[in-house]
Amino acid sequence: KLRIRTPITTRMTGCPNGCARPYVAEIGLVGNGPNMYQLWLGASANQTRLAWVFQERMNLDDFERTLEPIFIEYKKSKRRAESFGDFCDRAGKEELER
Repeated sequence: KLRIRTPITTRMTGCPNGCARPYVAEIGLVGNGPNMYQLWLGASANQTRLAWVFQERMNLDDFERTLEPIFIEYKKSKRRAESFGDFCDRAGKEELER
């Protein structure tokens, strides 16, 4: 749909222990209830920067609706060779929430 050709590291886990390493993914989902997840963004693609919480509680049904505007902004505003995580970190939470 958006034709983003850059790989985006995504990890999902059902609990906060972090076994799937969601905190070092460009997009991390951490379970915190039935079909509810924390959404983490902004880790570096090479795993040298941790992600930060973008949404404390997101219903899994809202995943696409939540991320699509961010993907659109990434495609429109990313710098040359900028990874998704680097873009999210540069833009910051306030800008991405608009």
